[in-house]
Amino acid sequence: MKKKIILILSIFTLIACDTASVDLGDDNYVFDGRGGVKCDVDGIELKPRVVTSPGPGSSELRFESYMGEDYITLRFNNRDENNAFLAVRMEVKGFNPNEINLEGMTIDLNDYSTGEYSINTQIEYSTNLDYIGEFEIVYHDQNERILAGRFWYDAINSENEIKEIRNGEFDMKY
Repeated sequence: MKKKIILILSIFTLIACDTASVDLGDDNYVFDGRGGVKCDVDGIELKPRVVTSPGPGSSELRFESYMGEDYITLRFNNRDENNAFLAVRMEVKGFNPNEINLEGMTIDLNDYSTGEYSINTQIEYSTNLDYIGEFEIVYHDQNERILAGRFWYDAINSENEIKEIRNGEFDMKY
């Protein structure tokens, strides 16, 4: 009986967790790398899904260097009411957060550093030279490896359909 109660309480705790409590508009917001990520896609708020099992998470901020190029990748995913897999992803090239403080920088999202959106990994939307956006760093703690900021972009697919990604905020560890 004791194990069942602990299991039930654990499930309620996991369900009650807010996967994106970041609120950069709050003057009292504390940057701790645990705020998560969120944005609006065509006016509908999207947050990472809650993951209750071991395995890959539903959101990630990562820095890596590959073949001499530095990449910062921010991605998260969820599902819509029809169970379609939705993914938001940004790849910012040319910056190493371990070597320089990125606080105050705004990076253009276009065909080099990109903003992407996908549905079921089949319908792909991306920024390019005509459909652009911005990735802004408002806080960077190099010692704690925390980046926080805002983003927005317009992404287009091969059918010329456009997705508006707005009000993006993140506060995560890399």
